[in-house]
Amino acid sequence: MDYTKAKGRVFLMKYFFKLKHIFVLLLIMSAFLSTPYNHAQGKLLKHNHYAKLLIQHNGKVLYSKNAKNKMYPASLTKLMTLYLTFEAIKYHKLNPKTQMFITKRASSMPSSKIWLRAGNRITVEEAIMSLIVRSANDSAVAIAENLGGSEVNFVKKMNIRAKQLGMHNTNFVNASGWHHRKQVTTAYDIAKLAIAIRRDFPEYYHLFSRNSFYYKNTLFKANNYVLTNLYGAEGLKTGYTSQAGWNIVTAANRGNIRLIGVILGGKSQKSRDTEMIQLMNLYFNKHKNKASPVYASSYHTHTKFIGKTKKIHVKNTQTINPA
Repeated sequence: MDYTKAKGRVFLMKYFFKLKHIFVLLLIMSAFLSTPYNHAQGKLLKHNHYAKLLIQHNGKVLYSKNAKNKMYPASLTKLMTLYLTFEAIKYHKLNPKTQMFITKRASSMPSSKIWLRAGNRITVEEAIMSLIVRSANDSAVAIAENLGGSEVNFVKKMNIRAKQLGMHNTNFVNASGWHHRKQVTTAYDIAKLAIAIRRDFPEYYHLFSRNSFYYKNTLFKANNYVLTNLYGAEGLKTGYTSQAGWNIVTAANRGNIRLIGVILGGKSQKSRDTEMIQLMNLYFNKHKNKASPVYASSYHTHTKFIGKTKKIHVKNTQTINPA
């Protein structure tokens, strides 16, 4: 009897040992299958894939982490939509007061939006402000269709201009930033675009500091925490999709120092905004003591990075040139 019981216990131990290995194998397979694949980059992108870049406005890189990795831009895509819109106005192809027709496709775009109605019209000026303040997907499509004849044709222009600006690791598929697996960019390329916007259209650059606008008697407010809580912030753009994570590109100026920061793939809006503020404040405070950092008490931030304190490594030989 004792021998039979011992033999039974050995059998059960071997059985559970095999089950344990099978369970571990299933967990690994599940993690692999749930990880999105970036066909444009040709390798797996983890959900928490993260990139961060800080540069001076002359292109000198001050801090870089995964800044050349291809990632999903989300609504940062709208910066190129705005670039082409500013360009059309500058060369008199559009007027800020031009009325643009709203198609059914534009009006049916999912949020974020300003609820444009098919058959109605919106001025170019209103559409620009809705992209900057509200990140309106319906307005982005309206601009693309009216300026390009179709969104497909407009996207071709986006990609041509991206290559001309030196954004060689960027590919656009739509004008809004709505997720598509082939729509990718890098932190470096987004920084190049931010530099180019200020360089090529200084007369419109100030619009990125706006945090509200009226349309059809409705007040729309921006959701850019950094713009209102970082001393010297000049704005630019935020973006989010579940696949991209929380993205932001911010420009800030204090005295004779102007910085551009890019974060792609943030884990949350709070952590993204907090780290951007801290990253810029660390560099500003290191090189100039005249301006004090500004934080909102609701975020309870401190003058250090999230997690372990990091140093900003200045790379004197590396620069970014828009074109």
